[in-house]
Amino acid sequence: RSVGYGFIVNFSRCHFSIPLIYIFQILPESQKPIFKNDLTKQYCSNCGRKLNQKYKYCPYCGAKLHRHEIKEWEMNKKTAIFKQRYKCTNKSCSKTVTTELPDIVEKRLKRELDSIIGNGFEVVYYVSHLLVKKSLDDGYLVGSRGSVGSSFVATMSEITEVNPLAPHYVCPKCQYNEWYEDGSVASGYDLPEKNCPKCGAPLKADGQDIPFETFLGFEGDKVPDIDLNFSGDYQPRAHAYLKEVFGDTHVFRAGTIGTVADKTAFGYVKGYIEDTHKEMRIAEIERLAKGCEGVRRTSGQHPGGIIVLPIGQDINSFTPVQHPANDTTTDIVTTHFDYHSIDHNLLKLDILGHDDPTMIKMLEELVEQLTGEKFVATEIKLDDPGVMQLFADTSSLGITPDDIGGCPVGCLG
Repeated sequence: RSVGYGFIVNFSRCHFSIPLIYIFQILPESQKPIFKNDLTKQYCSNCGRKLNQKYKYCPYCGAKLHRHEIKEWEMNKKTAIFKQRYKCTNKSCSKTVTTELPDIVEKRLKRELDSIIGNGFEVVYYVSHLLVKKSLDDGYLVGSRGSVGSSFVATMSEITEVNPLAPHYVCPKCQYNEWYEDGSVASGYDLPEKNCPKCGAPLKADGQDIPFETFLGFEGDKVPDIDLNFSGDYQPRAHAYLKEVFGDTHVFRAGTIGTVADKTAFGYVKGYIEDTHKEMRIAEIERLAKGCEGVRRTSGQHPGGIIVLPIGQDINSFTPVQHPANDTTTDIVTTHFDYHSIDHNLLKLDILGHDDPTMIKMLEELVEQLTGEKFVATEIKLDDPGVMQLFADTSSLGITPDDIGGCPVGCLG
């Protein structure tokens, strides 16, 4: 297939004033998507056929139809083109500014995109980007976890806030940049404060020097596992948003199967012996217990795992579905087979719920109520002296250890 790049890249996350247009795939004319400029075309989510009229049921396969709007992206059964436009976040940038990318940045992007596009992983990145953007737009921070921070494409897609490039300075105003690739600096956060030698503006220090191979392996062909920590309050809305994007018939909770553990199996055999008044040697007891291990005991659901089904496919071709623990009163539908058995064939997204984003939002709102000014937690400098002092004593909080039960530091409150 024909693959190309749109290297107009948004460095607003890195304080380069460049709008980002990610075009992950450029297809030849013969493979153009079936959906082009018409954003309200109806199609069957079961068989994937485009319908030129409004139907309640598909005239081809008989499935009930749902009307979906294709927003900002175009998709057909076999190929997908993803186009996303990012506006410049720098207030001083009133028009599109295109500057030449630093060589280290362009090489890193090209190497990552070669692996991502060449192995068909672009959809995983784009769906993750949509989820994070939706949460941020609704006022809830999202934390990335695991090795996704080693992907610079993930940073530019606003999936993670971690910058895996070499430690560097960059000017938010004129894009002056200075790099440390000799290993003398382990993290950009350790760089001292410095002003731009060109325009005098304070430089932004960043870069954690993490190789891309940490995420997708040495060959770049490992399926990306992007784990996202959403607010526990927002997690159900994130799951609902996936159904809005893909349709109810293509999104399912990842099912789990609880099996009999070794000690439980041993207890079953001992109970059987007591109930039947039989005598067995220990070797026979262990043999019977071994036969009970791993037998299905109950079913459940992954705390944040979502299985996404491709357009035109039926979930029953991969796994039966059920309500968790056979509870028919819930509207949650899970895969009957354990997700480990099918996650090599279907896309699994980890949309986890955590307390940290909820607490940060609560504290932002509390500070705003007390001061009357909008407060953004992400604007706190990581090397702020007051923040660092919290790890030594309580002076930054304006209290004494006796005020908080004798705790000598301010970071354990």
